[in-house]
Amino acid sequence: MEKLNVMKTRELDLCTSCEICFAVCSVGAITMEYRLGQFFPTVDEKKCIKCGLCLKLCPGINIMPFIFEHKKVPNNIFDGNYLECYTAYSNDRKIRKNSTSGGLITDLVVGLVKNKEFDGAFVLDFDKLDGKSARLKCTNNIDEIFKSAKSKYIPASVYNIIKTLKERNNNSYIIIGTPCQIWGIKNFIKNLRLSEINLLFLGLFCERTLNFNLIQYFEDMYKKSNEKIVKFEFRTKEKYGWPGNSKLYFNSGRELIVSRNVRMQLKEFFQLNRCLFCVDKLNELADISFGDCYIEGKNDINGRSTVIIRTKKGKEIFDRYSYLFTFEKETIEEIRKSQHLIEKKDNLEYAKILAKKAGLYSNILPDYEIDGRAAKKLLKLQRRIKWGKHYNVHKIRFAFVCSNITKKLKNIERKILLGIASAVIIGEDFFLHWQRKRKNDRTNFTNRCNYFFADCISILFVC
Repeated sequence: MEKLNVMKTRELDLCTSCEICFAVCSVGAITMEYRLGQFFPTVDEKKCIKCGLCLKLCPGINIMPFIFEHKKVPNNIFDGNYLECYTAYSNDRKIRKNSTSGGLITDLVVGLVKNKEFDGAFVLDFDKLDGKSARLKCTNNIDEIFKSAKSKYIPASVYNIIKTLKERNNNSYIIIGTPCQIWGIKNFIKNLRLSEINLLFLGLFCERTLNFNLIQYFEDMYKKSNEKIVKFEFRTKEKYGWPGNSKLYFNSGRELIVSRNVRMQLKEFFQLNRCLFCVDKLNELADISFGDCYIEGKNDINGRSTVIIRTKKGKEIFDRYSYLFTFEKETIEEIRKSQHLIEKKDNLEYAKILAKKAGLYSNILPDYEIDGRAAKKLLKLQRRIKWGKHYNVHKIRFAFVCSNITKKLKNIERKILLGIASAVIIGEDFFLHWQRKRKNDRTNFTNRCNYFFADCISILFVC
């Protein structure tokens, strides 16, 4: 019989560790266990009453079926609805310096809480794994809000948000979250017919969530003797500015900054399997979405953010607090290009493959034929994710080294080919030079010299 609870999500390896299922189960049939670098739900089948609520509200199993209705994918599937777009940064130097990018979320939240427009904000304060779920918590303490700034690419839980929303008495809250977190929370609100009127959703752009094994990997690779990591920062602008490198704090007192290139290369091993099927990078369900600014010519070593105003509520609040920021209007086309949204078409194809194989949304994809090339690529990506989940360090290190060697070989091959091309061009020029000199054809010789210097300049440019 088909499973009617979140064990189906777990079997398909689509869990995001959001703990919504754990928070809504009325009979206490669900518990969370830490395995393979993240927290997974476990269902006690003897207690389970087969109500199906946990599966219905699960953002992991729901890979947004509306996207499958389009044979040709329109841009707005990846953009979402929006009113205005900006690039911006906080005018508060302390906030901007402390933040990962432009400091807008911290500055805005601090302003809203100080002016008592909201009772509190749900933020994530995480710097090390302590055996417990990393849960967003509600606070109106300015120091805690400030401390919770900076990016944290971990599978965080919205358990406290769900519990609070079930019990709240017209309190107003700011909710800061990734696309899948906001998707799950809004699904919960809709199911319980709660009001969103006193809620503000500030969404984070998201390019893959990473499991906790990543932190263990950094410890094992960079520790000395019996050192342990006591604090881990995914990104810090210390020393080298934006976009920031990772920083490790060891119990010996030693601190180490590790190039962001390492974390970027490790993403393919430690990302959640669910991220392969996500097409919502820009957080389409938020009132305002925020992310790093990668628009050419507009990025800044001190940090700058891309901002997408999505709702009337979001616009009213942004306009009211715009005096806190330095900003300029931007186009969605430039944002789309800078965020490489075209790559999400691969994720859409992977989602179709998953839906077809797992029997999800069969009424929407009756005639879909699996793309063999995409299926092979998906299997390769999932194989590497398994290495990260099972913490197969030897395979990860081997793949890591091979990747770097391949890049260097490509550079060597490129230089060799450029060298051969240069020799041919220069040889041809000197041969023609010698030939024309014999004929005393000064006019053609002058023209050929011009071509020769133009070729040399082109080769230097390519190199």
